[in-house]
Amino acid sequence: MLNPNAPSYRRRLSAHAQPFEPADLRSLYLTFSNGFPLKESQIFHFFNGLYPSLVEKVSVPRPKRGSGPSLHGKVVFKNAVIPFWVMQNHEKVGFFVDGRPFYCSKFVSKKTITAPTTSTSLPDGESHPGGKE
Repeated sequence: MLNPNAPSYRRRLSAHAQPFEPADLRSLYLTFSNGFPLKESQIFHFFNGLYPSLVEKVSVPRPKRGSGPSLHGKVVFKNAVIPFWVMQNHEKVGFFVDGRPFYCSKFVSKKTITAPTTSTSLPDGESHPGGKE
């Protein structure tokens, strides 16, 4: 039982709290030239040099079945404005790290891509068997 005489509870956020921005909005998709893969540490140091303390995570997935070098990766920043600064209204931007080229593009999550859905209506235009209720 709650105490009716208890003071009301109000959760207060820190005045310094940043608004939540999903990781997908703070990310860039990276592609590497075949035969010129980059390590996560190389990518991290490159972007951390441009935007100190604003790189949250870098991932370079290993190819399936261990065949060949990695051809892509992802960098997640701590602020959603960084990908916009990097891309500067271009679809693709190229850089070199240790003499190896890589390209950045806006990250588009497979989770946010929705397939067209079919209608639940029946061919007669009704939404349930037997026609009208």
